[in-house]
Order: sequence, then C-alpha cells, then structure tokens
Amino acid sequence: MSMEIAPTGVPRTYRLAGELDLLNADRVAAKLEPESREHGDLILDLSDLAFIDSSGIRVLLRTAEDMEDRGRLILRAPNRQVQVVLSLVGVAREGSGIVVEDAQEPEWGTPVKCTFPTERASLAQIRAFVRRRAMEDSFAEWADGIVLAVSEACANSVLHSGAPELEVTWRPYADHAEVEVRDEGVFKRDVGGDSGGTGNRGFLLMMALMDRISITCGTDNRPGTVVRMVKDRKGRGTSGSRLGASASAGGRFPSPQPRVAFLMR
Repeated sequence: MSMEIAPTGVPRTYRLAGELDLLNADRVAAKLEPESREHGDLILDLSDLAFIDSSGIRVLLRTAEDMEDRGRLILRAPNRQVQVVLSLVGVAREGSGIVVEDAQEPEWGTPVKCTFPTERASLAQIRAFVRRRAMEDSFAEWADGIVLAVSEACANSVLHSGAPELEVTWRPYADHAEVEVRDEGVFKRDVGGDSGGTGNRGFLLMMALMDRISITCGTDNRPGTVVRMVKDRKGRGTSGSRLGASASAGGRFPSPQPRVAFLMR
C-alpha cells in the first residue's frame, strides 16, 4: 500500500493515508519539516492511515521535537490499529508536545468469538480469523506463531473431539493476547509421549510458540474441552518469524518449559 500525505485545505492540516513505514518515513518527515518551523498547532488527520511502525513513530516524535514551544502536534482520528501502536509507545505522554484526538480506543479484554464446523476445511477459515484479529490488535510480530498454535489446537478438536462444532475466542490486552478453543467433545491427551506417532508434535508446537497453556479436558462422562493459550508481547515462546530456528539439529523440538496445565472436569 502506498503512502500519501497531502494538505486538506485547512491551514496547517495534512491528511495521511496508507502505510507509514521505513519505505516512506523520510519522505513524510521532509514534507513536515517546513511546517514544524512555523508557529501554531500542526494537525495530522490519521483517519485513513492503515499502518504505522517504529519508523513512522520516529517521524512523529521528531516533528513534535522540532516544533519546540511553537505549537502542538495533533494526531486526529487514528483507527484502532494505529491507536494501539500510539498507546503502546506512549507518544502522547506529558511533555511530548503530541496530542491524540478522536481516537478509536482499543477495547482491551473484549472477546471476539467465532464458531466453526469441526471439519478439516474449517482450519483455513480459523487461521484467517485469528490472523485478522492479531493484525488488527497489533500482534503482527507474533501472528504467525499464534495462528499455528491455534490451528494445531483446532486440528486436535477436528480429529478427536467428536463434537459438531468448535468456538474460537480472541481476547486482546495491552501486554498479551488470549485465545480459547472450545468444543463439547472429549480431549485425547498425548503430550510428550513416545508412541512414535506425530500426534504429540502439535502440542509440542503449541508449547514452543505460546507462553502459557491450560487445557480443561473433556471426558466421556463429562464432555467439553477448553484450550486456553496466552501470548505475551515479550513472551518466552518462539516468535513466528523464528519458527524455522526452533528445531535443533536432527529436527527435534526444544524441550518445552512446564507452562501447560491440564485440568479435569
């Protein structure tokens, strides 16, 4: 997606549209530099800005610093994804010279649920749902690992639960994300076994990629399985980008830390 910065027709007001990243940060900074030397507030309309990374944040901070005491840098109407980044970095902290107005504040802890048939064909739809949520809530750095872990949990449900459908719940917080996979079936436990099969490798992947996992195991007498997984923004699990490096020589997975809890109904 290209990046556009253009005056809106209102004095000292610019509209930013597209993605502000390393590719175009210098161009945007050069465009704002003359304005930063003038007096009065400088307004950036971010309602059409789809993405911002650390390079873009650096442009905003540098512009506000260059303005000194001549005015404020006002960031107007950032969408939810952009506002998450601005909040995490703390661009509008006291003394920064930056003010955020009319932002779509992230609703931390608000669950987003989706139900799928327990069919193999559903796995691609589940991965798309989880990836979209991770991207929108600024967990892009960990999206690949989260998606893979959830896919493995759902695959186990498809293969073993015997339930007609499963429910995936995404719940973001400022410092971590929680994903829950729930069905009304029976949990088949085979973690760390030495059966020679490949069934336990899915759980090894989940343990390597996520920071904490708890599994409420459905049984024949009391069906209903819930797999809860947590990914910290600065967690111990392997990031998706480093997935290929998580296996040692010989293709073996690293020994997982004891971060998995099994709970019986």
